[in-house]
Parts: sequence; C-alpha cells; structure tokens
Amino acid sequence: MRIVYGVQSTGKGHLARFAALKPLFDADEHELLVIVSGLDEPPDYFLGSIGSSRCERMTSFHMADDGLGGISKRKTAKAFVTNMPELLSSLYRGHKLISAFDPDLIVSDFDPITGSPMVAPSVFKVGIGNWAMPRGPQVDRLAGLRFERFNVNLAAKLCTSGVDVLLSCHLYPYDEACLPPILRPDIDDVARANRGHLLVYHSFKGRLEPIAAYARRHKNREIIVYGYESPPLNMPENMHFETNTRRFLSDLATCDTYVGTAGFQSICEAFYLGKKIVVQPIEGHYEQKWNAAKLEELSMGWWLHGDLETDLEHPFNEALHEQLAPWYESGVRTCYERIMWYAGNSA
Repeated sequence: MRIVYGVQSTGKGHLARFAALKPLFDADEHELLVIVSGLDEPPDYFLGSIGSSRCERMTSFHMADDGLGGISKRKTAKAFVTNMPELLSSLYRGHKLISAFDPDLIVSDFDPITGSPMVAPSVFKVGIGNWAMPRGPQVDRLAGLRFERFNVNLAAKLCTSGVDVLLSCHLYPYDEACLPPILRPDIDDVARANRGHLLVYHSFKGRLEPIAAYARRHKNREIIVYGYESPPLNMPENMHFETNTRRFLSDLATCDTYVGTAGFQSICEAFYLGKKIVVQPIEGHYEQKWNAAKLEELSMGWWLHGDLETDLEHPFNEALHEQLAPWYESGVRTCYERIMWYAGNSA
C-alpha cells in the first residue's frame, strides 16, 4: 500500500508516534511518503526512523510563546498572518506531491497539509492524535476557559477538517474508542532507576520561579532542566540546564519526578516509566489544562498551583500504573491495527 504520513513537528509527541509506527509500516512493506510540517527541527530519533522513505518539509502555523509560560495572542495572530502565503504555497505543493505519489491512504497527525480538505480530497484520510480526546462530546469541559477552547478548536479545524476518521489516544482508557498512547520505540531500552533528581521540561519558557525557589531551599538536590538554549539569570547552582536532547529519555528514566508543561507525550512517558508527575500547563492551551485536570482526577499527577514542595510529597500511584502499563505497551500495535482496519474498510 502507498501511504502518505503527515506529521506536525511542533512538540515531540507527534514525531514520537511516527517513529514508533514506522517499523510496522516497514514490516508490512508499505511505501511511505512522509510530510513534516512546522518550524521545529525534528530530533535525531525521528530523522533516523525515516530510513529510506521519502520525506518533505512543509510550512505550518505555530503558537507563539509570550515568555511567561503562555501563548501570546498577538504574536500568534501575527505569525499566522505572516506565514499565510507560505502555508498556502505548502498546501499547493503538498497537493501536487501527494497526487503524483498516488497514495491509497493518508495518515495525518495534526498536520495542516495532509489534514486539509484542499489536499488530495479523494484519498481516504485517517487522523490520529491525543488532541481529539478533550474535544470529544463524551468528556467534561473545563469551566472558564473560553479562549483556550477557541484556540484548540481553531487549531483542530485547521489541521483535521479534511480527515475522514479521527482516532483519539490518551493517557487513560475513557471509553472503548480511546486508543492507548504511542510511546517512543526506545523507551524500554533505557535503564530505569531513581537517582533522586527532578527532571524539568518546558516547551514554553517562563515558569521556572517555583522550581528555582524549591532549588534554593534544597541545594543538595539536582534539578535537570530541558527546553532552554541557555540558563536564565540568577538560577541556583543545583539547576543544570541541559541542551543535549539525546540525554532526555535517560534523565527521565532515572529521575524521581517529572516537572514541566503538560504535553501528552511527556506525561505519558513519565507515568509509564514510573515517575511522579507535577505539571505546569501552558497558559492559553486548553488541551494542556485538560491534561493537568485529568492527571489530578485520576491521581496520576498533580497540577502545580503554588508550592512545588507540597506536590512532591504525593506518592506515585503504583496500583494504577500496574493496571495501565500493559495498555500503554499495546499502544503502537493497537493504533497501527486500527489505522489499517479503517484503510481496509474505507470503500
């Protein structure tokens, strides 16, 4: 089967899903055309997973960081308008590339090119991703977040309005349709331990103060921070700012607690590895706040509202981990089989 796989490069979850699914596509001898949209440069594990498949880069929209841990409305709107000509050009180029490839199936992971109704509209499209779950009709809405919900609904329309079937995966099996998370393929290769350090990851910068305050009170505790090109001023000496992302999974597997933004992939990987979780959802980002609320509801993690020290006292939910770990482990195969089932029954 000839398959186009479109993936958004913003964040790491979309790329990790592809890296995990790619060996299954290869095993069944499908021919892939990979389209990567977004401004972020894909990490090595994704680039290595592409192998001999053809890969094309395209333009996408992005949410701009306000520097305070949230989404800047003004900068995001400006970036959207500024990038619109290039995005339209990518839609046209993507349509030509895909039409020439003549695929039997398109898989789109929050990618505005392959998910657009203007691109290859005659080809059956399966959308996949965690962002579908908070928008589902069966889930409770978080109160008082009209702007955040507007953001996620607009992004979803831009990225999924052309898909025929939308598959949702999430951190907990809310219903029979909810698929397990797709963990990165090398997650079981790392040695798990608890060396006592905190692992901090911020996809949006500006939420370090409660962590720095904790570090100043606990000078003997190592805190490893990802997401910053250089250390901000006046940070405690026990906060180590790591820029080598190849070390991230190992540092996560050996930490005591994951502290950071509430992106789906990070919290799922942390929970699977048996780590306590304290999250700081991005302001203006509905899905991240929904993730944070669900973590607390399920006692999988905690939403940092004030003092980090208090949240670190909560124990890890061993019973829930024992229940969900097999479900997480089935994620890659389950999602792949669901995609291929829809592909085979699309006529």
